[in-house]
Amino acid sequence: MSLVAPAVVHASEITLVPAVKLQIGDRDNYGNYWDGGRWRDHEWWGRHYDWRDNHWRAHDEHRHDHHDDHDRGRGPDRDWRHH
Repeated sequence: MSLVAPAVVHASEITLVPAVKLQIGDRDNYGNYWDGGRWRDHEWWGRHYDWRDNHWRAHDEHRHDHHDDHDRGRGPDRDWRHH
């Protein structure tokens, strides 16, 4: 018996056949996690998601936007410092 997963998945749970369901976060025999569309390895999840508030959340897109001293003097306005 072969199982065919739908091409597009927009739900957190899909039913493959009666009594066989996949949920986001389920693991296969190789340790990969189901993301709702494909199986992803543990490292992929670590690069794209954080475990917060009892579930996986996508990384904050602005997490690298903080400005510290090493960023000063870079960018289009940097010439004002140069003589």
